[in-house]
Amino acid sequence: MGKLPDERAVVMAVQNFKGGVSKSTTAKHLADYLALRGYKVLVVDCDPQASMSVMFDVNLEALVEEVHTLSNFLSPRIDEADSLRKTIRKTAWPNIDICPANLGLQDTEWELTATIEEGPTAIAGAFRMLRVGLEEIRLDYDVVILDPPPAMGFLGVNTLTAADGLLIPVPARQLDYLSTIHFMQTCREAMELVSKFDTSIDYGFIRVVCTMFQPSRTNEAQMLQVMEKTYAGQMLSTPILLSEEIKNAGLAMSSIYEVNKPYGSHQTYVRCRDNLNMVFREIEKDICKQWPSRMAQVGTDRLTEAV
Repeated sequence: MGKLPDERAVVMAVQNFKGGVSKSTTAKHLADYLALRGYKVLVVDCDPQASMSVMFDVNLEALVEEVHTLSNFLSPRIDEADSLRKTIRKTAWPNIDICPANLGLQDTEWELTATIEEGPTAIAGAFRMLRVGLEEIRLDYDVVILDPPPAMGFLGVNTLTAADGLLIPVPARQLDYLSTIHFMQTCREAMELVSKFDTSIDYGFIRVVCTMFQPSRTNEAQMLQVMEKTYAGQMLSTPILLSEEIKNAGLAMSSIYEVNKPYGSHQTYVRCRDNLNMVFREIEKDICKQWPSRMAQVGTDRLTEAV
């Protein structure tokens, strides 16, 4: 399972500007799914709110005096944290590591923004700091999952610049749908700006996943049809269903893959887990297609499914 030793990790960002779209929850469940499938995963929490870090039981208070943090590494004013590898922490999962976030990332955002006054070269460097940092660990992991802040600041652009692929969570609600269209337009504008400094950025895949879907609600079913037409070719075929299992696991700052005992009935738990597995299986195929050694296997799997 996974890539060959000489192949590079696939870096994917789970991003949307709109809050409440299940961005961090989706990223957390995806990381756990991939770990259970045998992949070695690095999660990079780029959001100052640090929700992902909390879900992986990181002691944020211990990071206050720590020099080697993601915020220090990304800061153009600090030289001590000269290696992204030094910011990586182990998690309770044997094959998931994390670069945790802390409140210092908010200050880092302002420091990165200040590089505008220093001219094009400084701006180009500020846009690419995360991408450059990830280069030293690309052979150590199979997948790197980026959890960006819900905004297009310098941190948001850093994640877009570092990513090989995007996963965009969107609930089947009109406001979220409209916000996502704006998000994609803003991403396009940001990437056009970044391409002036770096022409090598190219996404292997961009996927939209419908989250918190309630098929019994007519308005959501209709909106899903609109989304499927709008994002034709990019929409995952299976939406993530709204489930009390996910909600209750979230209250415990965990995923359903970590639940020892279902919160509701066993049938509800199994249905929820099976749904997530179907969603993430599609993403797993997109990831595998980025590795030359796995492309042939993906094609064989498709042929088997067709038969």
